[in-house]
Amino acid sequence: MARWRPLLNWLLVVPHLVIGYGLGYAVNAVGLVYWVIVVVTGRPQAGLYHFLAMAERYSLRSGAYLFGLTSTYPPFELTSGPADDGHHPGIGLHLPAAPEQVPRWAALNVVFAIPHYVVWFVFSIGAAVVAVIGWFAVVILGRWPTGLRDYLVRVTDYGMRIWVYVFMVDTRYPRFGL
Repeated sequence: MARWRPLLNWLLVVPHLVIGYGLGYAVNAVGLVYWVIVVVTGRPQAGLYHFLAMAERYSLRSGAYLFGLTSTYPPFELTSGPADDGHHPGIGLHLPAAPEQVPRWAALNVVFAIPHYVVWFVFSIGAAVVAVIGWFAVVILGRWPTGLRDYLVRVTDYGMRIWVYVFMVDTRYPRFGL
């Protein structure tokens, strides 16, 4: 990775952050509608889930570029669906397909996930520290130290496990930790 990249990635990613900001509002609205549909019918609506998966993938790709985990500029692509399209080989997000039916009690997953969010928050504070150290490492060494990068990937993976559980795609309680 070029040593100058951490100094300018934040500027280069601004268009993606603007799109991501707008997607954030849409995700809140769509997520609420998705949740209500599951509570009322017991069936996740695949189209809404595909939109949520697309927004999560877009956010992940933009964030990975912002934090210097990839030097490949993320595509301005809003392809929906849980399967990764492979257009950004450095960052892939493969989510499970939405199930045909889930128990209505799964709507409480958002409450059951609170302990996970607390643990993930602590790991995320560590991830912020690791990202700053990683930026300096790239500026000085020209590369990400493997252990630091792996920690950020594991924190992201943990967040995705929580996300899949909260959106009732997988009703098995996720394991704690990285």
